[in-house]
Amino acid sequence: MQSIPGRETVAAGVWITRGAAYDPRPIAGATHLVEHLTLRKCGTHDRRSLALAVDRLGGEVDAWTSSELMGVSVNTTIDALDDALDLLVDAVLSPTFEPGDVELERRVTRAELELVADDPAERVGEALLKAAWGEHPLARPVIGTMETLDALTPAILRDHHAALVRPGGMVAAVVGDVEADEVVSRLARLPLGESAVVPELPPLAWRGSHLDLSREGTDQVHARLAFEALAVSDPRTPALVILNRTLGDGASSRLFQRLREEEGLTYDIWSGPVLWRLGGFLEVGWACAPQAFADSWRLVLDELVRFSRDLTEEEVEVAKEGILRGLRMDMESPAALCTLDVGEVLERGRRFDPEVACRELQAVTRDDVLQLAAEILRPDYRASAVCGPEGAATRVA
Repeated sequence: MQSIPGRETVAAGVWITRGAAYDPRPIAGATHLVEHLTLRKCGTHDRRSLALAVDRLGGEVDAWTSSELMGVSVNTTIDALDDALDLLVDAVLSPTFEPGDVELERRVTRAELELVADDPAERVGEALLKAAWGEHPLARPVIGTMETLDALTPAILRDHHAALVRPGGMVAAVVGDVEADEVVSRLARLPLGESAVVPELPPLAWRGSHLDLSREGTDQVHARLAFEALAVSDPRTPALVILNRTLGDGASSRLFQRLREEEGLTYDIWSGPVLWRLGGFLEVGWACAPQAFADSWRLVLDELVRFSRDLTEEEVEVAKEGILRGLRMDMESPAALCTLDVGEVLERGRRFDPEVACRELQAVTRDDVLQLAAEILRPDYRASAVCGPEGAATRVA
């Protein structure tokens, strides 16, 4: 809990330490389907009264699943704190597993799978995970497959839910103008008496392969590259954040300036880190016309090589300023503070301290960024995936 006097808004959430990667393979997607059911019916709320309760809160009530975590969160005003926390606890502890509700959410998830299959950007994103990490659980789709969805009966989901909401399996966080005793009382039904333990997964082994997807009916080539990077708790993460900012995360970043602003080969190009407890990668993504693909691919690789040769002090300082100001803006958001605090607890075993975070970012030098870039930006050690019209995406591996 973090008390911030004077705030009109409050954020609360429960993070469960078993995400989709922990689903047994025959029931892949079980955690995601449980997550769907948390906000269909819960506690004493039927579907209609739950929808009304959510709308009355006026902010945002959300449930989500990632590869590593599942969570339910609430953002509202401080006068609705009691109702928000009661709803949060009900959603986590007592979702519906009635057959009709399970079947309806199964249909919704099938539609979600169909949307992914119909979206070349989503397809190439999933393919990149497999190109990087093969069949590792972290590379599996969070929502499972059509086959595994069919295996998810109400009884299986009820048992799976019971395994998720166990002592030592969750963290709760509340940020706002709150009283500790009141919050503790409202969350008392949750099994929070033990410190959260993050379960083990098999070690990650970098595959670094290429997957080329052909698709009729798409007018652009969607491309992704990945370079093996760092685990989320690695002390060099601040240097990676700055590297990413200068490479492809912003209007002045090298990739955006070169491919969008100078050459006009794409509407957008970006980079971003994917950081897990076991490891991660730095990703580059863009889409372009088939006739521009060969040039765009060549220029991306050229910028990756140039980065370690001529990165400037100014680029590093601009990146630092932008990241630090973004962090200051996050400090104004209870929801962002919740997420940052829980992330620090689960990933580094410490509470989030903005002064520490700022010092760590300020301490990064140009040499630190260059050293990390030389280590990870290796075009010969990349993973890649391309999705485009038949024959348009030249094989690049």
